[in-house]
Amino acid sequence: MTNVVLWAIIIFLIVVIIVLFIDFKRRREDRKQKFLFSSWPIKKVPIEEFDPSFKTGTLGPDHSTEIKFIATYRVTGGISDFESWILCNIAKRSNKIFEFGTCTGKTTYLLAANAPKDKETEIVTITLSPTEMDAYKDTAGDDSAAVDAAMQESVFTKFYYSETPEAKQIKQLFGDTKDFDEEPHKGLYDLIFVDASHAKSYVESDSRKAISMLKPGGYVFWHDYRGPRRAIGVFEALNELSNEMPLIHISGTSLVAYRKP
Repeated sequence: MTNVVLWAIIIFLIVVIIVLFIDFKRRREDRKQKFLFSSWPIKKVPIEEFDPSFKTGTLGPDHSTEIKFIATYRVTGGISDFESWILCNIAKRSNKIFEFGTCTGKTTYLLAANAPKDKETEIVTITLSPTEMDAYKDTAGDDSAAVDAAMQESVFTKFYYSETPEAKQIKQLFGDTKDFDEEPHKGLYDLIFVDASHAKSYVESDSRKAISMLKPGGYVFWHDYRGPRRAIGVFEALNELSNEMPLIHISGTSLVAYRKP
């Protein structure tokens, strides 16, 4: 074998090793995004570890976790079916529910459809209306993609729950969530779902209000904890909040959850 052939083989092998190494890093980065050798800051746990009512048997979930359900199929800004199952089961034992971010109103409808059917039950939801786009309070440093998405999800005037029996339990508020006065709502809610603008300044504002509005024993769920390259404002804001309180990331979902002592 000549030196030229030998060197050609060596160079080829080096190139193959480099390509394989780059592919390995890319795949690992896709899985954990920029945290190549560690997990995301908020601990990931199975839903049954967070709430024992979701404990499964040898055949799967208990019949008591059955919910009224519609699949997330061609729904703008929808949550996954697994996420819906989790939220709706918490809603089954919640008389007072608040939602930051109505979008199509499908999640609002499912929360109302599964909440207790009595006169005390109320689902309050807030969204920016199409006529109030100028009220949106963009903050320097907010992700422009999050701002654009918030605008796109604030175009609805008729909602999924409109003209349904569940509508009578739902109170629709319109306005910018940064302008929302939480004082009259403090300590009232069993379940709060935060899924409005994913810009960091909004997640911070909505989170602060949600926690103050929660009853002892109540739950807050945040949507779209997807890492530093997807919904970066959610990722950064919740990572910072996790330094102040025990948040968990539910396995198999983009939900982060907190239960007030």
